[in-house]
This record gives sequence, structure tokens and C-alpha cells, in this order.
Amino acid sequence: MHLIPKRETGAEAFLTKHPSYDGRGITIGIFDTGVDPGAPGLQITSHGSRKILDCIDCTGSGDVDTSHRVTTSSTPCDEAVEILGVSGRTLKLCNQWQNPSGVWFVGVKLLEQLFPGVVNTRIQKHEGETSFNVAQRQAVVKAMRELGQFTAAHSKPNEKEKEEQTELQARVDVLNTIDKTIKIPSEAADVVAFNDGDYWRVAVSVDPDGDMTSVEAVLPYRLSGKYSTFPGRSLMNYTVDVFDEGSIVTIVTTPGSHGTHVAGIAAGYHEDKPECCGVAPGAQIVSMKIGDSRLSTMETGASLVRAALAAVKYKCDMVNLSYGEGCEWNNSGYVVDTLASLSRKHGIVFVASAGNNGPCVSTVRCPGGTTSEIISVGAYVSPEMMQTQYSMTEKQPGLNYTWSSCGPSTDGHLGIDISAPGGAISSVPKWTLRRKQLMNGTSMSAPNACGCIALILSGLNQEDTHYSPHSIRRAVINTAHDIAQSERLVLGYGLIQVEPAFEWLRSYADVPERDMWFSVSCMLPGRPGQRGIYLRDTGRPAACQTRQIAVNVTPKTPLDNGDYSDAQLALDLKLSLVATKPWLSVPVHFCLPNYCRGFNVDLDTRGLEHGAHYAEVQAFSSEDADRGPLFRVPVVVIIPKELPESSYQFTETLKFSSGHPQRRFIRVPEAATYADLCLVAHGEQSARYAVHGVQLEADACYRHHEFDKRFSIAQDETQEHQFPVLGGAVLDLTFCKWWSVCSPGEISITVKFNSLQNIGRGFDLHRHTGYQKLLIRNGLGPCALHPQCVCTHHVTAIQPHEKLPIRPLGDRDCSSDGVQIYELQLMYKFSQPKSCDTTLEFRWLCSVLYESSYNGQLWMLFDANKRFIRAGDALPDQYTITSLDKGEYFVKLQVRHPRVQRLEALQNLTLSLVRKLPSPIRLDVYSSLQELLKQGMKFTGTKVVGGVDTPLYIAAPPSDKIPYQPKNGYILEGHVSFSKPLHKGSAGKGLNGVDAYPFTVTCHASQAGASKGAAASKPVPSTPGKSRKGSGRNAAAATDTASSSTSAGGAEQPNSYEQALLEFNIKWMTDHQDVSRYDELSQTYSDHLPLLQVYLGVLSGKMEKERFAGATPVILACNKILALLDVKKIFSPAYRKSPLTDSEKSSLDKQQQTYQDALVKKVCQVSAWDVDS
Repeated sequence: MHLIPKRETGAEAFLTKHPSYDGRGITIGIFDTGVDPGAPGLQITSHGSRKILDCIDCTGSGDVDTSHRVTTSSTPCDEAVEILGVSGRTLKLCNQWQNPSGVWFVGVKLLEQLFPGVVNTRIQKHEGETSFNVAQRQAVVKAMRELGQFTAAHSKPNEKEKEEQTELQARVDVLNTIDKTIKIPSEAADVVAFNDGDYWRVAVSVDPDGDMTSVEAVLPYRLSGKYSTFPGRSLMNYTVDVFDEGSIVTIVTTPGSHGTHVAGIAAGYHEDKPECCGVAPGAQIVSMKIGDSRLSTMETGASLVRAALAAVKYKCDMVNLSYGEGCEWNNSGYVVDTLASLSRKHGIVFVASAGNNGPCVSTVRCPGGTTSEIISVGAYVSPEMMQTQYSMTEKQPGLNYTWSSCGPSTDGHLGIDISAPGGAISSVPKWTLRRKQLMNGTSMSAPNACGCIALILSGLNQEDTHYSPHSIRRAVINTAHDIAQSERLVLGYGLIQVEPAFEWLRSYADVPERDMWFSVSCMLPGRPGQRGIYLRDTGRPAACQTRQIAVNVTPKTPLDNGDYSDAQLALDLKLSLVATKPWLSVPVHFCLPNYCRGFNVDLDTRGLEHGAHYAEVQAFSSEDADRGPLFRVPVVVIIPKELPESSYQFTETLKFSSGHPQRRFIRVPEAATYADLCLVAHGEQSARYAVHGVQLEADACYRHHEFDKRFSIAQDETQEHQFPVLGGAVLDLTFCKWWSVCSPGEISITVKFNSLQNIGRGFDLHRHTGYQKLLIRNGLGPCALHPQCVCTHHVTAIQPHEKLPIRPLGDRDCSSDGVQIYELQLMYKFSQPKSCDTTLEFRWLCSVLYESSYNGQLWMLFDANKRFIRAGDALPDQYTITSLDKGEYFVKLQVRHPRVQRLEALQNLTLSLVRKLPSPIRLDVYSSLQELLKQGMKFTGTKVVGGVDTPLYIAAPPSDKIPYQPKNGYILEGHVSFSKPLHKGSAGKGLNGVDAYPFTVTCHASQAGASKGAAASKPVPSTPGKSRKGSGRNAAAATDTASSSTSAGGAEQPNSYEQALLEFNIKWMTDHQDVSRYDELSQTYSDHLPLLQVYLGVLSGKMEKERFAGATPVILACNKILALLDVKKIFSPAYRKSPLTDSEKSSLDKQQQTYQDALVKKVCQVSAWDVDS
């Protein structure tokens, strides 16, 4: 019984025949979450060598700033050396450490930043139960007892006693609140690096007393092969590395188990448990962590580029990438080009997962399914896997998993090259509290295929047989085993087979095209440069067309110094072209020299039935056709169902067998905006199904128009669903019985299309106009119109307040051919008025990762005390900060690129701050302008028939419903829908309808902050031909700025020369971060709170850079601020009148925040330096 499948691919038989071709001599780069060097099976190879050559953190999430240096005597002594650490602890160093220079590089790292969430939760729970909760419960009991005793003793309290009673009640309330919200502080690890004269060494300690006398100073893993384990309950193994001459230490951990599992599949070795061994147990690996700990193991552009550079540095033979995302366009972008260059320029075989986004076609993910140079792998499950891994009792034929992504890519590339077993029980890190785990997906099929290819490369190297990544690709494709009843778009060219591919490479090691790849460019109308012929939205009728398409082919080879060799100049391939289907016609002969040539492909789709039709143009060598096609041109033609002009629905009964999809391609009526889907099950017990709908549009990811539903349905049960559609585009609606359900099934489906189109002025309402008119047209049959318009988010635009000089990065970001990567850092600051969910978006860079034209981007959020809060990158929806507390915040954005000019263009990049509103603002909808102007009867809904236009008027929201209104303007974002849901509350986005369109309310600078009852509450339409100041579409963008000279209570504008001069000086101190004028100003304005605030802020910032000087001035400034504010009046309810006005509440909030900030800064300084204030 194999826990990692090997029989399906012939790997087991190959190793039996060639025991020494087990991957030895092959190095595999694992681009993933990192590989745990302590996990079972990942210590040695089958021939006794070290399994993991190095563990590299390419993300920067484990970096520790050790640029602070402490110098001591370099003379060895019997007593331990003591230095002051960045954490504030006195560090007692081991006297056995050899440090000839006497220079110690010190830093600190919070362990929670290195651990995955499950480990942090486990530690928090344990610490809470064992230490905090006991003391907390005792404190609550004591406080409640004191309150009860006081209340019983003072039945008629006087004013002073009321105040004391309020204080006791407040203690109980605070303790009860803390019990629910407390977070146990993370342990901080002191980090010390030094050079022993030959190598860098690193010591890491979490001892609260700073005792490092028994801590081992370890070498980087690549030198020692040793790893360490953090003490306590984390069970987390780690390694270290040193960069930039000791200024950066990297602590390498595994924030997820995924990478370790992948490495175990590809190359794990268990000497006493052969059933647990990976596919290539003799191969060595280099762990390259691309899953960022700060981003919940999401990959970033910068980490992928660093990993590519490391793969070249370590001379990897192969790379496995079991990661990927949907992309807007294919086969291009800085990261994609960098990964593709591994194959093109450096001879590295690149294998990647195709994605888990099926069963619809065109759902492959980037880069695996969209990049020409990468071998893309789908996920297959065999009968043996069904029994051993899933304990299924009924046998059924092998097939691809239901969710395995399907080709082609949107530019016609097949998308899936081969398939491999997509499930395995493999090793995982010890911190998971397991040794092995079952995982499935294309993330598992890719390393299985990677291991198979490692066996092939191992044999070829030992036999001194030449190959290239391109000959490897042709070998595995031309020899793959086709599975009966499997679609080419799902399976690829078949299941990878080790022995046939190995023999193919042996036989054709010296063919002229061995080191070549062929660039195919299909010139489709309006879409030139496609990598295949993909006809999907082809006009009507799709099945009655003939067409001719030009195909250009260019042979490509790796060039040395840009010069062609004699063999390349003499290239003259004589090819025979073959069309695999009769509806495809191509020339018989094609001569291809060393430059681009083309031929025409004739398609005759007349008579093709409904469905997806696949064919190929295959190019064989005229001299030896047995070696298979040199290149292929995929041809995919989708023939959709054409609904009659008078019809807007269709009904059909589908019969299912396990895992095999039923695809229905439907040309959606031009006027349709959403669809109703009705499912009725027949003649079986409850079974699991998937229904997946996808529509495509140019330069857009399939996820933009996707409907995905996994469900169970019982015998004779009826289920109804709704989903939005794109009018005029072909809808791929795929139904599939779950792969593990063996019994047949039958379901009747009915799809009905509905139309509620806005043909009016768009979905952007400007508050100065007071309303927006929509004109809703029903272009199909009768349906219910129930408009809903809801604003859910508040958006302000923030300009950078500081732009750091563009700088070159270190050795990790410089390629072997000398290409240097530069970094732009922009700083932003904003004030959070209330706690709410907040998203940070840099919309110029959003939504693209692999296909971005930049190396990478990363933003980091810090609070006023410079505590790290959250990080994010190109996909902002994944990094919403839940309940971001009110206060002052700073954002650091890092953008990377090898060209300085590209970075200079981003120096004024705007940050969009998207805050979720406390409660959605529902905008009033009226049936006429008259009803809106008199605020009469609101429109709630009606039945509309086809061909009828219905006007709607959406009123601007009144000011009193908008929680924060920056003076420089803002935008409200939400959605508008028109349909009536099938089920109450069935739709998302805070709406009732499924057809949600983005809707914005723009408030320009002149309208922002309007008082209650202003024009926005009773909208007045603009007079035609006249304009108001600041009311046009080109008015100033909404910005959110914080004035450093505003007092905690809200200072008035200066009304005298002296006051204006003081304001200028305060602004100058803020802009230049210079406190040299403070002493002079404080003589006149000793109790001026804004001046003290700025002085404290600048001084604290300087202390962050110069940690060991100036604590006393900070504490004195804190003391002055604390003395100026009456703590009882700003915190005790007994001293306040009730209720407070908005301005009074705002002033009170500012005073509370100022007091808390000063108190926190004082506590931090006293605890760190123990200075008596």
C-alpha cells in the first residue's frame, strides 16, 4: 500500500528496474510555505546525503533588523559578556563564543510574527488558562465584592460617594471587558549575530532574563545542516541566515504545512518505511519559502522573484510551484517573465499546479496553466488511491478530481499539459501535532510529476544523455498515457509515464530541435498573438461558419551573448502538418528555418454539435514521425446552444456518472442580466453535486463572472439558485456529480434568463446633484423589479506624506547577471475616527500579481506606537483588517522594480482607505422626480413586462447618515440591484437582489462635512448650463489629512500674528522632524498642548532610531501632557453632562486618545530603560 502514489505513473516499476536512478544528483527547488527540516523523511537521501541543502525565506517576513551594533572587548574572558539588547533586556552572552571583532549585531523579533495562526492560538489558549485566567477571575470576584459591599453600606450616597460607586462599577466593567478581549502578549526573542572570524553565527533566546550563556550560536543552515527548536509549546523548528554584513538576520520558519507535504511527495525518504517514501527519494531539495507569514502564507511578487534568483544560485535542476492565482491576462508580466526565464535561460525544468478551480473550462490558474515554459499538472485519482487514501468500498475507473482546473487558457493555450496523482499521505511539521496528513489537489499532483521527472533526469545524468527543459516537456507530453473517457481539456495529454518518457529522451537526445522551443502565434480577428485557436464568442450562428486563420511559428533557442551558432543558422526543419479532426484543414508540408514563418488553418465548424470541440494541428518531422509532434497548435471551438429569439429559457434532463461533467454552453441573450436555475433530482438517494458557471471577457479573470455551487440534493428534491450573467457572452454551465459518488444520477434543469438593464446615466451619484436617474429596461420576458441601493463602504484618498529615496536592495535582490532591483518606499498616515473593518487599496497596483509589470509590492500598517498591525499586497480583498481600532496609523508601502524610472512614476501614488460603514446606508428610490423632490412615496417594486423602460430616481444620502465626512471630500461605495431574490436574504453584498452593480456616491470638497439639514438632505437639481464651485467631475479627489497642530480638544484657527507664527513653527517641526525650536517656544507656550504633542511625537520617532539615548526628555514631555489633561473629566462619566453633542464627543475622544498615547509612551520608556520620572 503506497501512501504516495507511484504505480499509476510507472515510477515504482522504473525504480525496480533502475534502483540508482532514484533522483540522486538532482536538486529540486520547492517554492512553497517552506519545508520543515525536522519533519519525518526529510533528513537524508536514499544514498545518505543531506536531504535539504538550504532553507531560504524569500518573503522577508522572518527578517530581523540587527543593524544596531554593540562593541565589547574581543579578548576571551571567563565571565560572561553583558550587552544591552534592543528588547531592553541585559543579555548575558556565552563566554565560549569567539568574536574577534568584539562587534555584536542585536535585534528583537516577536514570536507571533514567525508562527502560524494555529500555533499562536494554541499558545494564547494555554497561557490564558494557566496564568491570566486565574488572576483575572480573582480580580473580578474582588471587584464585584467591593462594589456589593459599598452599595449595601451606602443606600443613599452623597455626591462624593456616588463618584466612588461609579469608580467601583467602572472597575467591574473594565475587568469583564478585559476578560473577553485580552490578548496575551507574545514572547519576544532576542537575536544576536556575530562573525567568528570565518562565518556568521546567530543566537536566538526567549529567556525573560536575557540569559544566553547556554544558547548555541548556530551557523546558517546551508553551512551546518542544523536546525533549532523554539522552547515551549510551539514545537516550531527554525533555521537562520545572515545578510548585508550582519545588518539583517533571517529566522526561517514554516507558516504552513503545505510546503513540507509537497517536499515529502517529491523526494521524501523513509529508510524503514518504503511505502512512505516520496517519488524521488534520492533527490535533494532547496526550501524556498514564498508564502509570507504576514499574509497567511500568500505568495508575493517579491518572494517569487527572490526564489527564482535563489534557484539559479543553487543550480537547481528542477523547480516545483504548488501555488497560483487567477490572472487578468496570460503569459506576461514581470513575475511570469522571471519564472519563465528559469527554463529559457538557465535550463531549469519548471513544474507547477494547474489549479483547483474546475470543472468549467478556462479555469486554469497562473502561472502553471497560463505560462508556456511551465509544465502544468492536473489532479488525477486512481482506483488504488480511492481504496488506500479514501477507504472507498466501491471500485470505479480513474478520473480527474471534480475540482481540477480545466483548459484552455483564455488565449488558446491548452493550459493542462499532463496529469498526475493528486492525493497523498505525506509528512507535515511537528507543530501540526501530526506526523503525516492526507491532502489532495493539483498542489499534490505537481510534486508527484516533479518527482517522476527527477527520476528521468537522474537516469539521463548518470548515462550522460543530453536534454533540455524543452525536450523534457515534449517527452512527457508525447508519451503520456491517455485515459479513456477523459477530456483533453481536463486531463491534458494524459497521465505522466516515467519509463516511456525516459526511453524517448534516450532515443532522441541528439535531434536538432532538442534545445528549442516553438513560439506559436495565431492571428485571430481582433485578438492577434494568441497561443492557440480558441473560438468561443464567435457570433451567430456559431455552428454555421467557415474561416481561415493565419498561424506564425518561430523557433527559439537559448542564445549565448546574443550570437547565433552555426547550427542555429543552418536550421531547416522539414515538417509534416496533421490536423486531428476532419473539420480542420492544414497544409501537408511546412518548412521552418531559423526565423518566423506561417501557414493558414481552415476551420469549417458547420455541422458541429453543441459542446466543446478540441482538435490540434500537429507538426511532425518529415524524416522521423515516430518521435511525435515537435509543436502543437491547440484548437478549441465552443458551439453554444442558441436560444430562439422569442425564448429566454431552456429545460433538459441530465444523466450523470461519477466525476464526468455535463457541460452546457449557452449563448446568453444580449439583454439578460441574471438567471434563475431550478434543479429537480430523480430516482436516487441524497448525493453530492457541483454546478459551475463561467463567462469570459477580454483581459479579465474568469472569477469576474463565475457562479460556483457545491450542494447535496435528495430524491425528488427541488433546489433553486440565482446568479448574475453577462449579456451576449457564452455561458459555460457545467454540472458534475462528485468524483467519489459511485451511483448514477439524474437531474432535470431549467435555466431562465431575466433582463433588468440600466440604460441610463450610469451608477455614479454626485451629492451636489442630489439624485441619480436610472432607466431600467426589461429586454426579455416578465419579471419582478425590486430596486435596492445600499452604500456599505466609505472611501477616502490619502496622499503620501513622506517619500523615501529610491534605493538599491541587497544581495538577495540582485541577479547573477548583475540586474539590480530597486525599492520605492512611500509613507502614509491617517486617523481612524471609529473602530470598523478597514481595507487599504493601492488601486493602481491592485488585482494583478503574477501579471503585474512590477517586481512586487507590500504594505505594512503600524499604529501610533509603531506596533505592527497587518500587511497586504496586490489582492486587497484578502487583507481586510477586522475592527481596526480608532487612533492614528501609519502605512509603509514598498514597491520594487529594476528600473528607477518606473518607480519614480509612482511617487504620488494614492492610498484608498476603504472603511466599512457601521450600518449600510440604504438610499431612497423613487418612481419620479416629483416624488423625490417632495420626498413622497418611495418605490418598492413592481412587475415589468418585456420591452418596457422604467425610470428610477435614487436620492443622495442625507449628511446625518454619513459617520465621517473629511473636509476634502469622500466617496461612498456600495451596490445597486434590481431583481427580486428567490429566497429572502439569499443574496450577498447587503442587498436583496443577485444582480449587484457597483454604485458610488461622490462628495466633493465643497459639499463634504455639510451640516445636518443641508442641501444633501433635500436634494435640489442643478440648473442646466450653470455650475457650482467644486461640483464638477474633475473636482479635487477625496483626501484624508491630519493636522499636527490641532489640539486634543480641537484648536480654533489662528486669529493673531503670534498664534499664526506658533502654528507655522509647529508645522515646521512636524515636516522637518526637528525639535531644535522647542526650547525657545516652550518658554512662551509651556502649557500649549499641540506643541507638546508634536514635540513628543518627533522625539519618540528619533528614539526609535537611536534607542539608547534621550529617554528622560520623552518621559518629561509625557508628564507635562498628562498634567494638562484632567483624567477624571475625560474618562469618568460622573463628570460629564449627558448627552454630549457631536463636537463635544469628538473633543472628548481626542483628549482621551492624547492621554492614552502619552501614558503608553511613558510606560514604554520606563519599562525599557528603567528611568525614574
